[in-house]
Amino acid sequence: MDEKQQMLRNQQAWDAQTGAHVESEFYDVASFKAGKNSLRPFEQEALGDVRGRSLLHLMCHFGLDTLSWARLGAQVTGVDFSAESIAAATALAQELSIDAQFLQANVYELPGELDGAFDFVVMTYGTLIWLPDLDGWARAAARCLKPGGTLFVADFHPTAMLFDDELALTRSYFRSGPTEREVKQTYAGEMDQPHIQTTWPWTVAKLVTALGRAGLHVTRVDELPLDLRQRHPLMTQDDAGFWRLPGDPVPLLLICQAVRPARSTP
Repeated sequence: MDEKQQMLRNQQAWDAQTGAHVESEFYDVASFKAGKNSLRPFEQEALGDVRGRSLLHLMCHFGLDTLSWARLGAQVTGVDFSAESIAAATALAQELSIDAQFLQANVYELPGELDGAFDFVVMTYGTLIWLPDLDGWARAAARCLKPGGTLFVADFHPTAMLFDDELALTRSYFRSGPTEREVKQTYAGEMDQPHIQTTWPWTVAKLVTALGRAGLHVTRVDELPLDLRQRHPLMTQDDAGFWRLPGDPVPLLLICQAVRPARSTP
């Protein structure tokens, strides 16, 4: 099975789990409908005042964060390869009368109408592992930025995936090649039937190198000892709602920003 077929199978798996995610306690859509912003403080601090600015959210799932940026005044477009996710995002935007555009597209096949159209391109949490080609993704993201525009990536640090429940090291940070596994339950809910999913490993160095090759200038790389959920039994929740390991021994989140130079052609 080639990478395109593997991504199609992943797309079908995300289609299957979208409904459970919309109804899950993890996403808490009811609170969002009541006015809650789903964004973390450091995301808002990184982008600053987005009022009137154009923002593209790649791999947006069913759009809670996309719509949160819209509530802050951004002109948003969300893209995801899952038809079910895009349908759920569109329905939520219409229900809440939030001005937002959603498109179904593979990140490697973004429509030309997005070229050079955005002040910000954002991609957050659990996205990079679904990309077989970081260079191709970085070129696609850079192509969508206006000259001077900013790419913002926040994701789970690759070191967070290396340990078992007892924090024993189980795999190499430098492993290569895809991983296939049967998934019966996701982080946010059970699936109606098991699905095979494929993920690809990455390192911080590979990410930064891909951005540079795409013609972007990396301006920020932060590693934080924080997680958004209790990934390991030893984690405890801090006052801000983040999950941490005792003693903060390894990074759990990565934040990366890069800028398209004012004069460039990705």
